[in-house]
Amino acid sequence: MYRDLPPIHLLIAFEAAAQQHSFKLAAQALCITPSAVSQQIKQLEQHLNMILFKRLTRRVELSEYGKAYLRVAEQTLTTYRNCHDSFLYQVSNPILRISMIPFVAYEIVIPALHEFKSLHPNIELRIETSMSLTDFEREPVDAAIRFGDGNWPDLEVHTISPCYCALVASPQYISNNPLDNIRELSGHTLIYMQRSMNDWQRTTEFLNGSTVEHNTKLVMDSYLSAMRAAEQGLGIAIGQLPLLSTWLEAGRLVTLNKPVMIPEQYYFVFRKTSVKKVVLLDFYQWLTKIVKT
Repeated sequence: MYRDLPPIHLLIAFEAAAQQHSFKLAAQALCITPSAVSQQIKQLEQHLNMILFKRLTRRVELSEYGKAYLRVAEQTLTTYRNCHDSFLYQVSNPILRISMIPFVAYEIVIPALHEFKSLHPNIELRIETSMSLTDFEREPVDAAIRFGDGNWPDLEVHTISPCYCALVASPQYISNNPLDNIRELSGHTLIYMQRSMNDWQRTTEFLNGSTVEHNTKLVMDSYLSAMRAAEQGLGIAIGQLPLLSTWLEAGRLVTLNKPVMIPEQYYFVFRKTSVKKVVLLDFYQWLTKIVKT
């Protein structure tokens, strides 16, 4: 239960009167009438049930209670003013902290970042890369790009793109290790991601029964390192489209089967109560344009 706190405007009048030692001069500083200042001080005294000023002939002086309460008022108003100024600065010159996996950052967002900066020069973008799920309660992050089922009821969720999976490898790898049947992967090195060790078994279910139990494994720590390992001809990896679109267009990798849509998608998420919602949606709209579907 909240305590019965005095309205903030009473503290403003009290602080001004204490600084000016005059209700009249305080009124001039606040651009209100002296009677309004006098009335607000009276309301504050009634609220606290104590006398804050000694009323003299030509001036006012703080009582002992007033001197003690002035520290409360000054600390409260300083915090209020600083937070208010910070809020206005963030809205007019916002800093956006966006979390995403390294592949999205290095291969999609950063190469196109000059375009975003030209469209939104007043927004300071801070990209934070992580393979872990962002904890909005503990981390100072404004938004994140997530891969999953979209079931995050405590967050505002916006779809970036559907996701398709395909087996990928370098052209040189396929030239040296022909693959006649996508269901027959024996003898090939399969590239795994450390955090998604079960993805191969799940993916082969989409390929109608390919077996992966006896293959050589190459385990990498991220999606980016897995794709680079495949690019270097070290094995076959599970590629996600549209993330890999530019790599496929450039011939860095080739798909070994027709891409298959999976239930998970890529999403842009942020707190439902975010004061930066407008600029976050600007970033989201730009993001959907640079992710080639």
